[in-house]
Amino acid sequence: MLFNLVLWVYVINNIELSTFSGVAILSSVFAIVFVFTFTFCSFLALISLQILKGFVAITTVINAIAIYYMTTYQVVLDRTMMGNVFNTRYSESVELLSISLLFTAIIVGLLPAWILIRPKVETLDRIRVFRNALIGLITCFTFLYVNAASWLWIDKHASVLGGKILPWSYIINSARHYTAMNKSTEGQLALPSGKFINDRKTVFILVIGETARADNFSLYGYPKTTTPKLAQQQNLLVLSNTKSCTTYTTGALACMLAPTEKHINYEPLPTYLTRHGIEVEWRTNNWGEPATDVSRYVEANELRSNCTGDGCHLDEVLLTNLSQTIESSEKQKILLILHTKGSHGPSYYKRYSQEFNQFTPVCRDEEISKCNSESLVNAYDNTILYTDHFLVSIIKKLQNIKGTSTAMMYISDHGESLGEYGLYLHGTPYTFAPDYQKNIPFLIWASDEFLKQRKLDLSKLKQAPSHSQFNVFHTILGAFELDSPIYKPELDVLSDSNEKVGDIEIDVPKKYSS
Repeated sequence: MLFNLVLWVYVINNIELSTFSGVAILSSVFAIVFVFTFTFCSFLALISLQILKGFVAITTVINAIAIYYMTTYQVVLDRTMMGNVFNTRYSESVELLSISLLFTAIIVGLLPAWILIRPKVETLDRIRVFRNALIGLITCFTFLYVNAASWLWIDKHASVLGGKILPWSYIINSARHYTAMNKSTEGQLALPSGKFINDRKTVFILVIGETARADNFSLYGYPKTTTPKLAQQQNLLVLSNTKSCTTYTTGALACMLAPTEKHINYEPLPTYLTRHGIEVEWRTNNWGEPATDVSRYVEANELRSNCTGDGCHLDEVLLTNLSQTIESSEKQKILLILHTKGSHGPSYYKRYSQEFNQFTPVCRDEEISKCNSESLVNAYDNTILYTDHFLVSIIKKLQNIKGTSTAMMYISDHGESLGEYGLYLHGTPYTFAPDYQKNIPFLIWASDEFLKQRKLDLSKLKQAPSHSQFNVFHTILGAFELDSPIYKPELDVLSDSNEKVGDIEIDVPKKYSS
């Protein structure tokens, strides 16, 4: 009852408890929780009391930790959130630790666990245990059958309910996450091969942002000046009405590197371009990319030994020897992917150097729900200010490469909640997530040489009514002038197609030879 307090509050807030149907719905949800827990624990008791005690002790402690995060950050422990948990690096997870979490884990977790495993059972009547489990199972299912009308409500709220029932939310959704992950990394299908229209030297840099929401970019009308350097850049295309396909990193990257939603399980963009002879280097200060085959995969830690300056512990480490890497390449076409840590929370104040601490006061508490709105937003806005500096640093490096067609694309994986509607961070199920977690920045800078070769005038370029992360695949193919059956100019934001759309269906045969 206590461990599922968050669940009961959600149900009560979404029903009319004073009515018979409301009481029936609450009772049905309780019956579901009971039948899962009682039946499973009875099954463990039939096997071994020691196994049962171990399960109870472990889940009690994990339940306490889960309750802390569910109440502090309003998270729902669905499959995508469990993916975030398992893919969070140690350096990021440390930022989520606090005295309040330790206190909750001890009082709500360790202490009850110790009390529960103390009783000693001399003899176990397995027949009685089996009988009681069977009675409980039959009683609950009979009750649920009688209250069948409540299933319409339960079905409507299933995704949220499934992420709030403890301990089954994190147990079942952890299994679902690893099942989905295994499917995405094995048996990738090849996309149809293409050929280059020409062999002109082209350098393209794709910058993948983290947790950047368009609402806080002054380029999109935000009243605070968070992107002053980008605003001064010529040849900068600001793409409007761009939404992420998910609210978590791994899913967003899968979309970003695929031509359409139906091709998530096909080879991603870096693999596809590498197969066509393009030199592809992936530099990362983050995680979550799909399985890829690239020329070089470099983590931030590998770059720090040659990095100098205050930005070496930040995203600027990804720029280490960047110009030398480009100049030393013997390939005519080069793609560099920089996966940044960007505005990843909750420790926003750690994502930028002191130079960019322009908006004050700043929230410096990992329990961001304790911060007032002004200080929290200020800390976040400073991360956007640093991103502005980071992107312009890349543009300057590309401008110094003379006689070469160069371009840079920046797009975020998803947005972020900063306390709006009582939500923080990201990862809220997409159906229920606010637009703050979906609206993302999408920018492209191109050199004069690039625009000349493509015969483009950015000021006259027609934009689609909306944009998506699937535009990335086709725009980069267009930039490298790779003629392929999978390429659609309607999705290339730099094409002069008169029928631009945010996303379309593309029919592709199941298999292609390399």
